[in-house]
Amino acid sequence: MARLKNMAGRAEEASLLLRPARSRRGAASAHSLSLGQRLLFVLALLTFGLASIYTGLAMLTRVTPQLFPGQNFTLGGALPNLSRIGITAPGVNSQVNQRINLLVIGVDKRPHYRDLDAYLTDTIMVATIDPVGKSVNILSIPRDTYITIHHPDGSKYSRRINESYGVGVTTGGSFEAGAGQLEYDLKQNFGIEIDSWVLLDFKGVEKLINAVGGVDVDIPYELSVGNWFYSDDDINGVWLTFPSGMQHLDGYHAVAFGRHREYDNDFQRVKRQQLVVQAAVQKLFARGLLNNPLDLWDAYSSTVKTDMSKAKMAGLAPLVVQTQGRMKTFSLADPVDGVPTLTPYTDAAGAAVQLYDPENVQYILGQVFSKAAYADSHVEIQNAYGDGGDARAAALGRYLAYSRGLPTVAIGPDSPRLEPVTTVTLYGEERRSMAEDIAKWIGVPVSAIRVEPRVSEALPDVVIVIGRDFKMPGG
Repeated sequence: MARLKNMAGRAEEASLLLRPARSRRGAASAHSLSLGQRLLFVLALLTFGLASIYTGLAMLTRVTPQLFPGQNFTLGGALPNLSRIGITAPGVNSQVNQRINLLVIGVDKRPHYRDLDAYLTDTIMVATIDPVGKSVNILSIPRDTYITIHHPDGSKYSRRINESYGVGVTTGGSFEAGAGQLEYDLKQNFGIEIDSWVLLDFKGVEKLINAVGGVDVDIPYELSVGNWFYSDDDINGVWLTFPSGMQHLDGYHAVAFGRHREYDNDFQRVKRQQLVVQAAVQKLFARGLLNNPLDLWDAYSSTVKTDMSKAKMAGLAPLVVQTQGRMKTFSLADPVDGVPTLTPYTDAAGAAVQLYDPENVQYILGQVFSKAAYADSHVEIQNAYGDGGDARAAALGRYLAYSRGLPTVAIGPDSPRLEPVTTVTLYGEERRSMAEDIAKWIGVPVSAIRVEPRVSEALPDVVIVIGRDFKMPGG
């Protein structure tokens, strides 16, 4: 039985059946602050991958616009258009299920640089929170990813994604213009809708990590760093070593570790940054810093810029705490089904870039932005169509996994007889929401969903039997 597994940051076991062969192209005072302002610091601390809290706050202000979000949910619109690569909220059927996406931008601003220099972005992350599951996914986008930049003058050209922010700063003359340019390019290239952004420089991140007492990072051997000369100001430098095993890192060393790529590549740097992110989140919750963030404000106020209104942050603390630092990390550098998502390429100007595989990207985004209701679910597809049914089952499996973000889709045995009508069977009631979504996607009336008792944990949650009336969604 072939299946696609939930990546949790990478594809560990994936289906060859659901991937046909393809040709590949090189493809003020702290104590005078409001609760909302104080929480914004903690939120900003989490968002350099320290992102759970900020996204929690942002999510809650969108889900309900009242003073105390999390109440009085209203119905949203129709299912999203699937023609683009990114699926912001697969299976969305109410506003409560719409994710909130926070763009985290880390810029390489040295002490002697001017504030509005057109910096390259060393870190690009999208932190997304599921308002139902109270959990956070963080997607890292390697800086050399080759995208189409949509210049404000209307022109388009291909460049590394880390140049997008600088284009906005140069043309618009502000941080806001830089963040807005990157936000727009993410939408145009990947279909990712951004709700709010946070901008940090690395000296600011160093201060933030020091403010929580440093972080403990368990460094695997493949991410360890040998003797390496590091400078954060282009003037002074030191030789650093980061051996494997548990290491306590202060802000300076945590930032240095997260920036290293001299001996390997940007993919490994992304993994190092994610380790620092997870360690910082654990430290934040372990020390109970959400309960009294006042002492951290001074370290925050000069280091983080954001477009989020502080007025929308009052009354959010209890809901922020509910995230408890639950997060998964993903990267566009992760392969899918053994196939690389990014491929090295040298462009016409001689720049070393990474071309992305659109199909892989769609699968990764489906996992990152999926609904909590789909977590750890198992869907099986059976062929009762007859000749040609196997291809239809495989195509449907790819659609559910790649476009709709279902974590495990399996091709089961053929039905012993042909069936005129496509059916959806739900085993138990726990996955009813998912079964209803599937039925809507494939044109089966929700009222026709069959419900059977779940007599064994070995049973799938939902079984789709493809009948003679089956038509591919959108086909």
